[in-house]
Amino acid sequence: MRHPLSVRTLRRALALLLSPLSAFAVDVAAPMPAYEKILKIDVHSHIFENVPAIHTLFARINVRTINVCVPGGDGQLPLMDRIGFELYRAHPQLYPVTTTFDLLTRHEPDYATRTIAWLDRAFDRGAVAVKIWKEVGLELKTRDGQFLLPDDPLFDPIYAHLARRGIPLHAHLAEPIDAWLPLDKDSNHYTYYSQNPQWHLYGKPEYPSHAAIIAARDNIMKKHPTLVVVGAHLGSLEHDLDGIADRLVRYPNFHIEVAARTRNLTRHPPDKVRALFQKFPDRIMYGVDAGWMPHRRDTPPTDAQRQGHVNSLELRYRADWDYYAGTGEITYNNRRVQALHLPPDILEKFYHANAERIFKLNAAWARTP
Repeated sequence: MRHPLSVRTLRRALALLLSPLSAFAVDVAAPMPAYEKILKIDVHSHIFENVPAIHTLFARINVRTINVCVPGGDGQLPLMDRIGFELYRAHPQLYPVTTTFDLLTRHEPDYATRTIAWLDRAFDRGAVAVKIWKEVGLELKTRDGQFLLPDDPLFDPIYAHLARRGIPLHAHLAEPIDAWLPLDKDSNHYTYYSQNPQWHLYGKPEYPSHAAIIAARDNIMKKHPTLVVVGAHLGSLEHDLDGIADRLVRYPNFHIEVAARTRNLTRHPPDKVRALFQKFPDRIMYGVDAGWMPHRRDTPPTDAQRQGHVNSLELRYRADWDYYAGTGEITYNNRRVQALHLPPDILEKFYHANAERIFKLNAAWARTP
């Protein structure tokens, strides 16, 4: 009797397991799922106002988001915490919360104990993850004036507690490598660094290098191997798909999301990007990193500005969909690029199933805030 697995199938499976991030064939015959039908979970948002037009948009195009509180060192955490959980209570299906922790009191006695108590109260109210931001590594200092790196022993009791509770650490650590390079108008990050020179680190040797911060992030996973770490923005390795793949192999509890870095993926050869998704279909999540934070504005926003944000958000979601699910050549971020045409099963994982599993969202949606 003929074996149900052909030699060709076995060879293809073996190649998938052993290959580096090289070309994989695209099944151009696979139909694209309907955009509105597939649930889309944006795991990285900052929405800190109750805007009915955003709720309506999410319901119409089948989007939910995780609302991320950040940073922890500017004194605004209590306000963000209040607004974030108010939105979650009002719309638990739309706005699960990722909390963060205070960093202003890090030199005070019993810092870890107090921080853990704060986080536990947030988890009791439904928080699904904890964010740590680039201020750790690039802004905050230790008592002796050195930059505070994310693997500092100060944080070890907090990380150990998250691991025991099964709560993910959502880590935006370091910046794109472009922050350490001369300004380049062809860079995806030129506008940001030209307008935010405090984060452009070229010619500032007093700051830690990109490699040093990434190594410190990796060291967290070495010290706490059961801690689930979600690397925001492709783990700040958007320039190095092989480096991403290497870490996904080395650290089984490491995952990544693509928020604000889809534009970086479009600069890589499409076969190599597709290969990353096909080799690690359970480890990559969707995100956008769209911020609506009126508490940081000098004047309250107008309704026209709110609607403008809603319109731009819908355009971004649809442009991303065209890139990940579409076929052929498309325009993305004013450039002609090749769409990935990911298979339907990978799209389902990328857009919602991985987030549901990693952030335990089904349990969060089932509870009454």
